[in-house]
Amino acid sequence: MTGSRTRAAKGQGGLLRDHLLDIAGRILEDGGAGALTIRAVATSAGVTPPAVYLHFASKQELVHATCLRVWSSLFIELEAVSRGVSDPVTALYETCVAYVAFGLRHPAQYRLVMDGEATEASRHNEDACFRYFRDKVTACRDAGVPVDSATETTRLLCSGVHGAVSLLIHQERDTWPADTGRYVARAASSAVHGALLTASHAAPPSMAAMTASG
Repeated sequence: MTGSRTRAAKGQGGLLRDHLLDIAGRILEDGGAGALTIRAVATSAGVTPPAVYLHFASKQELVHATCLRVWSSLFIELEAVSRGVSDPVTALYETCVAYVAFGLRHPAQYRLVMDGEATEASRHNEDACFRYFRDKVTACRDAGVPVDSATETTRLLCSGVHGAVSLLIHQERDTWPADTGRYVARAASSAVHGALLTASHAAPPSMAAMTASG
């Protein structure tokens, strides 16, 4: 291979890889998966496509590296919002708020990892998310919340927060709620209350139940 690109200095390959991922992330956010190509990243970075291929063997590898790089920050965010919260139910709620807000901030990455073509990397990431939420549900059970099955309860919880994200990111932004903060808070509250209040006994909803505490 020949070209005018200056070879990265020894030990600087990681810096170029990070730079390419920065560019790929911007392209993905601005134009979606269809716009993210090896050539587009190379052109924006001022290098040749072979220089990108040195770090990413295929477009799919580039796409998933870009997505999972963002997703790796999710767990840092989730841990930050619940750290120091003594009430495990409140900690679970704050975790759900952070999760839904994350998905709405990164719609392209969220769609590709959660709804796109699965890879071992994306499956691993989904499993890690599920285990994280299950640990939070288990903490609620250990504190006295009646939970028959932490796994089943976590499935219901995750379906709630995932649905809240997916409902919006598959629509045009101008159809999103005007107050996304309120939407995120209600979605998180609904997921937590729905999952925990039915964790040991799923009574059918009724008008009497809805007005009992009024």
